[in-house]
Amino acid sequence: MGEMLIKGFRMLDGKKFYIRHAESSDANELLLFTKDIIEQSPYLLIEPNEYQVSFKQQQQKVQQVLEDPSKLLLIAVFGEEIIGRLDFSVASRKKIAHTGTFGMSVSQFFRGKGVGKALLSSLLLWGRQHPKVEKIELEVLAENKAAIHLYESAGFAVEGVKRQAVKNRFNEYDDLILMSYFFDNSSM
Repeated sequence: MGEMLIKGFRMLDGKKFYIRHAESSDANELLLFTKDIIEQSPYLLIEPNEYQVSFKQQQQKVQQVLEDPSKLLLIAVFGEEIIGRLDFSVASRKKIAHTGTFGMSVSQFFRGKGVGKALLSSLLLWGRQHPKVEKIELEVLAENKAAIHLYESAGFAVEGVKRQAVKNRFNEYDDLILMSYFFDNSSM
């Protein structure tokens, strides 16, 4: 598939930002962004001490995505700063290769300003153009109401719930909501 062009967006407060494919040269800033997000967000399934990725490993991951048409790594950029990321992978097994999953994160200061919506709309545009992708799936913590609202407003529907799937450091449980988006509604 061809490269997605750099696309400009405006935040709700009018500031301009861009969505583009990550490049190998973004590896260091992506690594720092990811570490910050893991520290900031209570909604991720990884603890800060569990994230052990080196600069070289990050660079290799970005390069692998660039070389694989079944993967996507988008970044939202404000000035020179990465403020959001979205990674998507098509399932590798033949029977489910029409599906894919994604993860998305936005810097704390830029949440609620339209960055997540722009990343998600960029994914959906890419998915519509992909020759194999028919369904996008995700899991989101039930307590992450803002994300659930965003996904529903983009056309994702709840498919199920994994009860008490996540246990935090305070021994409190949360459910994982399973959501999906179909490109071809005739199969539903």
